[in-house]
Amino acid sequence: MISAYHWKDGAGFFVPGMLLLIVINAIIPAYAQDEEAATEEGQSSTSSLFIALFANGEALVEYNVGIEDPLAEEIRIRLFGEDIRDLIVADYEDKVVEFNSGEMPNEIVLNRPNASNLKISYTTSDFLSKDRREWIFSLNSTISLSVKLPPDSILTDPGENPSIVLVGDQQILTYKPGNIRFVYVIGTLGTEEQANIVITAAESTIVQINNNHPGIVLTSARDLLQRAIDARDDRRFTEAERLADQANDAAIATGREYDAAQEALANAEAQINSAAAGGSGLDNTVTMQILEQANNEFAIGNYTEARNSAQDAVTALGDKPTQSEIPLTVMITAIAVAAVAVAGGIGAMVFFRKRRRSKQVSELHNANDLPKANTNNIGSRAGAVFRPTNSVAPVEPKQDIVQVEEQEEMAESVEEATTSIPPMPRTISDSPIDSSILSHIVGNILVERPHLRPEDQQVLKFLAEKEGAAFESEIRTKFQIPKTTIWRLVKRLEREELVEIRKAGGQNLIKLRFEDKQA
Repeated sequence: MISAYHWKDGAGFFVPGMLLLIVINAIIPAYAQDEEAATEEGQSSTSSLFIALFANGEALVEYNVGIEDPLAEEIRIRLFGEDIRDLIVADYEDKVVEFNSGEMPNEIVLNRPNASNLKISYTTSDFLSKDRREWIFSLNSTISLSVKLPPDSILTDPGENPSIVLVGDQQILTYKPGNIRFVYVIGTLGTEEQANIVITAAESTIVQINNNHPGIVLTSARDLLQRAIDARDDRRFTEAERLADQANDAAIATGREYDAAQEALANAEAQINSAAAGGSGLDNTVTMQILEQANNEFAIGNYTEARNSAQDAVTALGDKPTQSEIPLTVMITAIAVAAVAVAGGIGAMVFFRKRRRSKQVSELHNANDLPKANTNNIGSRAGAVFRPTNSVAPVEPKQDIVQVEEQEEMAESVEEATTSIPPMPRTISDSPIDSSILSHIVGNILVERPHLRPEDQQVLKFLAEKEGAAFESEIRTKFQIPKTTIWRLVKRLEREELVEIRKAGGQNLIKLRFEDKQA
């Protein structure tokens, strides 16, 4: 059974949940109070859904559930979201109602709750995602709901016509049922301080991508960054933020184009060299010219054009079919299979030919005595077809053994030719990786996953500096983050498959999952 009182520390209904619900009941339109969402079994119905958002991306969910039959043996209730934590179910007299986990991650099962109305409270991080400064709320709700924004929030995209009420310094948005989506930022817009933060972030991204991509041309991103700096110096702070964001995005996009072009060039060069090594006399002048053009485009930073030209070079190579177009490994495999198929017949022919020469009986000198009509069965019925008749002296057993051994050796040599393929060399080193290599790997991860939160990125960088592992207490001391917050941060990185949590000496050791890979 799962039950606990979590609201006493501020996570539940009563402090300050009930006060907020009183305010909400006063401001939510009638349709929001009357709308109910029944479960599939019709055992319960939900109303008065309330969600409070926090600055760290967490959400507190509180709502009421009406129970059709309080004495039912099994009542299943689906919760909103899947990452459910600190879950509490209580009746209206504040008594905890015990429950079990259902078949789904967001399902609970009640056994005889003995109450017709229940209150459910829990926290989740499923509703919010972050894109730089913007927080994006998304939920498909079957009932009306109210959402309280964090303090100092600015609604930049309210979505589908919500009802907005200001309670203190916080906004409460009320939506009708459906796909609900809105966007907000925390903090003021258009200030010098915020412009400096966004410009600094863009500068860091450009430096990181430049270090991870040797010789990369970031002209567009640098130009946008300079324009952002000029706008800030002219006190056009909102424009400075917008230009800095564009510079950040341009640097990331250029890094991806660089990688794609580099891969296409390497692939084209490998295929051209393979065709030339085939010795078929292929005139690859045209393909080499196209490949040279692709390399020139890459050198000046035209990565999209470089990738397209490299692909054109491969296409031009395929337009000239030659004998070398059949891979050498395919030819060897085909020959080996054919050899295995006829090995038995060849061995039998050799065996009986030697056996025939060893016979000194004059009656077998006549070629007409050979049973030619049955030669098609050499492989499977050799003993019956070539059995000597009447006056033929029997072959000594020792000589038969020798011939059979020769035949077996021939078959084994053919089998070895088809199976003795050398193993592929290892490409990932097992040796320890120093901090500089780990920092390079973390840099690549941050470029590939721009959705990671800033605090998540800082922890990954810290783990790289610590040679891939650090105790949870070290991370908490380094960044001055509360214990519960750092644990949620680590669990997010674990869900991203970037870290793993191990027990060491009674403490949680946080370890990079890719520290044994080489960039």
